[in-house]
Amino acid sequence: MANLISEFIDHNAQVLALKNGMEKNLEQADSNFSACKAMLSETKYNAALGITFARILQCLNDEQNFSNYHLTDISDLYNSLIELQESNIDTYVEASHFEYAVMDNLAKAQEIVLKGLDMAKSKTEELIRLQKLIEDEIKLSSQNNI
Repeated sequence: MANLISEFIDHNAQVLALKNGMEKNLEQADSNFSACKAMLSETKYNAALGITFARILQCLNDEQNFSNYHLTDISDLYNSLIELQESNIDTYVEASHFEYAVMDNLAKAQEIVLKGLDMAKSKTEELIRLQKLIEDEIKLSSQNNI
């Protein structure tokens, strides 16, 4: 099991390196698009690369690259990322901004924002409860050490 955990961590490090490399080169999206597609395939379309991939798609200028998809495909990609990573606030931010600024779909942008805010509020409340438990444990522990 330790090997499995180690392999998972190593894979995450590789995906993060790919993601960071892809993010740094958004202005060169067209020239790096083949490499981007290969990276996505290599990582089995890892969801951690989804937002970066959507950003790259929006930065493409070469018709040969962007003529094979529609903006609604990017919207569908964001929807799938929200379903898969429902606690990832960045996905809600990116998806709502895309719907607002690119698709001019105010109703959908608002729906995504509200859903994201509800999720963020729920997770924030969960963290506050956990923080209180930890602080209480620390106080108890320090009192017992006196």
